[in-house]
Amino acid sequence: MEMRAETVEAVHGPGVIPARPLPPKEPPGLFATLTKPYLLANLIASYPEHWYEVRHCDFRVGLSRSGRGIVINDPEALRRILVTDAENFPKEENQLAILRPLLGNGLLTAEGDTWRRNRKLAAPIFQHSSVRDFAPLFVRAAERSAHRVLERQGVYRVDLEMTKLTLEIIGEAVLSADLDDSIDDISHTVTAVLDKFPAMFLASAYLPSTLRNRFIESIVQPGRKKLDLFARAIIEEAKEEGGETTLMHRLMSASQHEEGHAMGRDEVRDEVATFLLAGHETTATTLSWAWYLLTLYPEWQDRLYEEVRNLTGGRRLTADDVPSLPLTRAVIDETLRLYPVVPNLLRRAVKSVEVAPGIKVRKGDTVLMSPWVLHRHKRYWRDPEVFDPMRFTGEEAGKRPRQLYMPFGGGPRICIGMSFAIMEAVLILATYVQRTRIKILNAAEVMPQARIVLRPNVPLEAVVSPRRIDA
Repeated sequence: MEMRAETVEAVHGPGVIPARPLPPKEPPGLFATLTKPYLLANLIASYPEHWYEVRHCDFRVGLSRSGRGIVINDPEALRRILVTDAENFPKEENQLAILRPLLGNGLLTAEGDTWRRNRKLAAPIFQHSSVRDFAPLFVRAAERSAHRVLERQGVYRVDLEMTKLTLEIIGEAVLSADLDDSIDDISHTVTAVLDKFPAMFLASAYLPSTLRNRFIESIVQPGRKKLDLFARAIIEEAKEEGGETTLMHRLMSASQHEEGHAMGRDEVRDEVATFLLAGHETTATTLSWAWYLLTLYPEWQDRLYEEVRNLTGGRRLTADDVPSLPLTRAVIDETLRLYPVVPNLLRRAVKSVEVAPGIKVRKGDTVLMSPWVLHRHKRYWRDPEVFDPMRFTGEEAGKRPRQLYMPFGGGPRICIGMSFAIMEAVLILATYVQRTRIKILNAAEVMPQARIVLRPNVPLEAVVSPRRIDA
């Protein structure tokens, strides 16, 4: 299966097309995936050309029941599934079977009353008014990070630096923990688990549920043990510190919910593990892809620098500046369009229903809603393979149905940290371009790889040079 970054003029320039797998004419058949399982190692590479053009179509992967279902690209149908009829489309079994051995029953994997209870507990931390209070932390952490890379004066891994930066932030802002001594271990643990995703996916596609669960638990167990150690250390640190200002403190004080439910130690651990992973991975991966795209389109890096310089005159950025950084926000939005952190969303239909005219979902069907496909759909986006942040400004942005762009999901299960992640990414990117110019040296080798989250397939080796901060 061919995968490459198409270019018109060398590695970067006006004619570059950001990296993506070239879609096959047809999806790999059952025999092909049985004899050549590597064809499913990068799931987005198996999605055929016509998926990017149709409103819906059937699909089949593997032998399990959940490997049969329907791909849906229609905005009306997506709204029905994610928003107005969400209770009849819970998360799909295989997706949960892959995530629960690692994360337990946290917000990403919980269902029903447990999910509603814990979502309500976490919600105040992620309200817009609360997120604004974290802006100084975002900026200070970004300034320290930019200073670190400028001092190195050599080739460094920008993806690892973005992970370090966002782990620092999630530790202080949400988990009330100093993660400095654990950052490398956490990063390696996350990468090791994500690298096992192809094996977990193949197990979910071909094995009956009992064998699937046993296999996935066995290969995830080392990562789970390490994550347990990190989570329990964070819990102990929060116990010693006290307070009520972070999510960690709210979890620790949640000994009794209004329904009379006691939140046990394992439940707290599951939420800590969930926010530890999801809380940093979204922004770190988005920023890594942003630096890749700004390397391919260096003129955009200059435009962001001018936007920040004209606004601030060299002063430190604040939360009040975010609405006045439309180009910076547009670059983040376009990065998430081309490289959505979670490329696939799966649901299971609990009853047969017509979700839009001409689109019927049968009871028991798996519903695949792929932001990767939807964000590149030829029916809805002009030049869908081209990096063009201006599509997120002006009238063009205002006319777009919400369900055509969903990097954070949608409906009641929309990512609770969306506002946090967007403000964090905008302020980090703006703080960086105010001080530095970054160039990824191996951009020509980069290819998106679906590993639960959508990561680059190679380490991003970069060099950095200083910019003049003052106007």
